[in-house]
Amino acid sequence: MTKLKIQLLTAFLFVATASFAGKPTKISWHFDSFFDNQIYPSYSWAVSQLGNEASGNSAGNFYGDANGQMGAMFDELKAKTKVRIVVESPEIMETSELSFEMAVTRQDFYAYPQIIYKWQNLSTWRQPRPVSILITVYVNDKLVSSQNKIMQVRSINDCPYIAITNKSVMLDLNYVYTSYVNENHPIITDSIIPGIIKEGIIKKITGYQGSTDDVYLQVYAVWDYFNKHNFSYSSLNSYFKGDIQKFPHVSAQYVRTFEEIFHTRQANCVEGTVLMASILMRMGIKPFLITTPSHCYLGFDIDGTGQSTSFVETTLLGEDLSSTDTASQSVCRNYNLTEYDTYLRLTSFGKNTYDNFIWALLVGSGNWTKDADKYDEANEGAVEIVTLENVNETFAKFNYQKISVVKYRELGLLPINH
Repeated sequence: MTKLKIQLLTAFLFVATASFAGKPTKISWHFDSFFDNQIYPSYSWAVSQLGNEASGNSAGNFYGDANGQMGAMFDELKAKTKVRIVVESPEIMETSELSFEMAVTRQDFYAYPQIIYKWQNLSTWRQPRPVSILITVYVNDKLVSSQNKIMQVRSINDCPYIAITNKSVMLDLNYVYTSYVNENHPIITDSIIPGIIKEGIIKKITGYQGSTDDVYLQVYAVWDYFNKHNFSYSSLNSYFKGDIQKFPHVSAQYVRTFEEIFHTRQANCVEGTVLMASILMRMGIKPFLITTPSHCYLGFDIDGTGQSTSFVETTLLGEDLSSTDTASQSVCRNYNLTEYDTYLRLTSFGKNTYDNFIWALLVGSGNWTKDADKYDEANEGAVEIVTLENVNETFAKFNYQKISVVKYRELGLLPINH
C-alpha cells in the first residue's frame, strides 16, 4: 500500500519541475491535507504498520510519511536547504517532526511528517469534531513561520473507502474495512465463541484441520448462533458518498462497534460482514470482505489453499426462508452441501436455521457469479486520474473488491481496538 500511495503522491499529485538559477526572495509554503481538511482515525490506525518509515526522497517532489494525512507544501526549495517541520495538536498527537535536506531544487514540494498519534484518544473518538493543528516550519535552522489550521477529526467509526484529491486523483481505500475486523475482541473471545460451542453444532474449533464439510459446519455454527440470538439485518443508511463530481472528495461508511451490534442485535451489510469475518479469523478460517459500489458481503476460503471461495449474503441474517418464492424454498430445502445435511435438517440443532444458511450461501454465490468479471486485483489499492466524464465509472470499478483479511494482517494492518 505504501508503494501505491507514493505513486499517488509523486506521479500524480506532485509534478516534478526542473531546477533553475536564482535565489527565492522568501520561503513560501502552506498547510496541506490529504483528506480535504479531515483526519480519519480509522485510516491512521489501518496504515500505522503498513510502512511508517520516511518515504520518497528530497530529489523528488515528496518526502515523509506516504500514508500521512497532513504536512506542508513549499512553492520552492533550493538544493542543500535544510528543512524542519513541527506539527502540534495536544488532543490527538504528541509533537511530531520531520527533518531533511534538499538534494536538488524543487518547486511544489510536499513534506508529510510521521504523526505520533495518541491512539487511546483516537480509539474512543465517537463524534466528528474540530481540532486545531499548529504546524511550524524552520529552514536552515531559522524559523520561517507557523500556521494554525482547524481540521475535522472524524469518528473512529467512519471508514473512508474512496478518496479523490483536488488534483483529480482517485484512490481506492476499501482495504481500510479490514481494520474493523477484530478477531481478538472480548465479545468474540468471551461471549460469541463460547456461545457457539454451547449451542452444540460443533464441539470444538478445528479451522482447516478437518474436511471441507467441517469448514462449512463451523461457518454454519456461526450463522446459527446469530439467528438463534435474534440478530438481523438493519438497513441503517450509514454511509456518506456525497457528490463525487466535486473534488476533493471522500466517500466513507459508518461502522458500528461490536458492542453496539451486540446490544441492538442489528447490523448492516458491512457490520454483519466484518463481525462474521472476525469470528472466522478467530476460528482459523480465512475470510474475505466482498464489496460492490453499494453492498458488502462475506467470502471464506473453503480449504485454506486460496483456490476455492464460498460466499455468504449477510443481509439474510434473521430472514425467514418462507419469505422467498416457493421454487427457491424448494431448492434450499433439498440442496446437498455436506454430509451433515440430513442430520441438521432433522434435529433441533439446525432445522430452523440450516436451510436459511443454504439460502445465504446460494444468494452470495449468485452475487459473486453475476459480478465476477468486475473483480480485478489490479484495482486493489489503485490510483487513477479521473475526469468529470469518467469519475462515476472509475468509482464503480474501484468498489468491486475481494479483500483478503489474512493478506492485510500479514502486511501489518492492525484491527481497531474500540
